[in-house]
Order: sequence, then structure tokens, then C-alpha cells
Amino acid sequence: LESGQLVSIYKDDVKALPDLPASASPLPPPVGLGSEPLKVGSKVEIIGSKTPGGHLGKKGEITRFIDASNNPEVKLEGGHLVSFYKDDVKALLDVQASPLPVQDSLALKVGSKVEIVGSLTPGGHTGKKGEVTRFVDADNPEVKLDGGQLVSFSKADVKVLSEPLAVGQRVEITGSMTPGGHNGKQGKITQFVDAENPEVQLDDGQTVSFYCADVTAAAALASPPAPGGLGGGGPATPPLPGPAPAMPGEGLKVGQRVEITGSSTPGGHQGKKGAITQFVDAENPAVRLDDGQVVSFYKADVTAASTAAPGAPAPLGGSAPTRLGFQRPTPLAGTSSGIGGRGLS
Repeated sequence: LESGQLVSIYKDDVKALPDLPASASPLPPPVGLGSEPLKVGSKVEIIGSKTPGGHLGKKGEITRFIDASNNPEVKLEGGHLVSFYKDDVKALLDVQASPLPVQDSLALKVGSKVEIVGSLTPGGHTGKKGEVTRFVDADNPEVKLDGGQLVSFSKADVKVLSEPLAVGQRVEITGSMTPGGHNGKQGKITQFVDAENPEVQLDDGQTVSFYCADVTAAAALASPPAPGGLGGGGPATPPLPGPAPAMPGEGLKVGQRVEITGSSTPGGHQGKKGAITQFVDAENPAVRLDDGQVVSFYKADVTAASTAAPGAPAPLGGSAPTRLGFQRPTPLAGTSSGIGGRGLS
């Protein structure tokens, strides 16, 4: 129907209109108001408003054609499927259609703030936001949504949210859309050249205007924190005992006693202690804290403790290497209660 609905109708209810003679020439390839032909998979922009719903200016991809007039169904970037009049749709050139590579510049990792932009995962979560708590396999994350629900998502449904940028902020160049080969450099934002793209004074002295997708706030990076947690500039954090404390993230393993010495992981856990129960990905550990919480940390926030907590039982204390404390069958079996529940209270 002209409203965009697809309805099965009895043939007795349908009459051919006389202004479309049967002898009409075959329809040419469908073309919207743009010069590019429309086809399944075309990246398009909504440039008209005949189709109800207020979609003008949105972009998406054609999934199919819904009728003989070649009016397309479009999957919008927000995940919604909408049937459009073809005159409302303009095909984008390949260079226009390519989305900004946000996923390339902001890697999905534990602690990432994310938005659910796809609908492969059932449950109707499109548009919700949350934080990655762990990875359920090599690729797909578990997300704690803002409502408190824990859901395992297909990684294709998840988009990493960039940290808000501000003038004076330390940043790292993590993308390569901006020409010049600046990927990996760091600097400070001096101004914004438009509503979203910053100018950055790099540490090598250059001042360059970047696409915002190429820029990541330094606080959002999983880099080693400042040494305040080791007794440097942090507020009243006691130094770790022993003559030479281990560096953050160094030599971590399941069963090990650790102290939280950084603050990249949200939750205000700096200064707490506990034991590693598992690794949520290739490098970041889940720690059962001495207060009973199980939290996934950036490895840069975690330092191996050189002595056991007061009252800890012998297997995790003393001078013997901590690896002897977890020579038990299937140490990673189960969830957070597997290793961390023994002798850590």
C-alpha cells in the first residue's frame, strides 16, 4: 500500500487502475531522486518526506524491494526496518556510504561504554546503553545495561561509545581517516574546527585537525595508570609491602593475590585487594575482592600483591610462588565462585 504496509488481500477486493496499461514498457532499474540506481545493499540517505515517520536525513541500507514499483525497504543505522517511497531515497556514492570506522578506532574491551545498535540478539535491546563486563567467547561481549540487566550480545549489535572530547583534553590518535600517518601519536585538543571534529596539538609540535572518529580521550585508553596507586600522588594509599612491588598487570595468573592500584576500571575500587578468579579476555582479569564483590578489571589497574592478606590461609600466603596455590583440577570451571570463594574473606 502507499503507506508502506504489505497486506495480503482477496483478489475480489482488488481492481487494476487504467492509468497503467499492460503494454507499458518494462520498468527501468529503480532510481531514487539521486543519480545512482537503487539495488539491494545500496547505502542510501532519506531525502524526502512522503513516507511518514520523520526519517528525513537518516541513512541506511536497502534490504529488499517491497513491490513492483521498486519501493525499497531500508534498514536504518539505528536498526529499524522501514518501507519507503523510492522518491524519498537517494543512493549514496561508495565514499559517502562508508560509515566512520568507530569500531576500528575504539576497540571493544571490558569496561567499554557501548550502545546496542543492532537486533541480531533477541530481546528488543536496540537503542539501550551499558558497559561490557566480560567476553562470553573470543568475540561476543556480555553487557550490563543501564537498567541493570546482564545480556550476552553478538558483537555486531554493539557499538563502542567514544568518551566526550573537550578543549584541553589529552588524547591519542587511534584511527587513520585523517591523512598524515598520525595513528598512535598523542597530544592535546586546542579547539574544535566544527561541531564535533577537534584540532590537536601533537606532542611532536604539529597542530592538526582530525576527524573525531580518529581521536580517543586518553582517560578512555587501557594504558597503565599514573603511579598514584603505588604511593605516588594518590590520596592516602599505603605503599605495598616489600622492597620492590610488581608493576601493574605484570605476571598475573588465576589464584593470585592482587591489589587494585589503578582507576581506569569504574567503581572506585582503588586500594582494594582480592584474588584473581579468571581472565575475561586475553589479558584482563576478574577479581574476587576481599569484600565479596567479583569485578572485571583492566590489567593496568591490577598489581600482584607481594604478601598475603592478614589471616589468609597458607595456600595463598607465605613465600612460596602463588602458582602452587591453584594446582587443583579445572581451576577455571564454573563462574566467579570457582577459586575466589576459598579463604578470601
